[in-house]
Amino acid sequence: MGAQTIDFRSWRLLQPAGLVWRCWDDEYIVFHPWSGMTHYLDAIAGMVFELLLDRAATVHDLATALAALADAPATDTLNSVVQQVLRRFDAIGLAEPMP
Repeated sequence: MGAQTIDFRSWRLLQPAGLVWRCWDDEYIVFHPWSGMTHYLDAIAGMVFELLLDRAATVHDLATALAALADAPATDTLNSVVQQVLRRFDAIGLAEPMP
């Protein structure tokens, strides 16, 4: 297995003011009115979503914030998970890397 490429770009939500979302027991539902799609987010994806509501952030920024919430160190594994979440957000039209 080769070394993982680190994503240094900042990410932002697309049109966050129009998104409708709710959280129940660490599960998130996000309605995207422009696509008409409703997305289920697990706890980690939901926390990334909430962090991006506040401001654009890098993978490292998000992993560090998640680790602080859990009172744990940010790890390469957490960075990888956050990167996967952001790729999913990009694929479904919730977020994008900033140019």
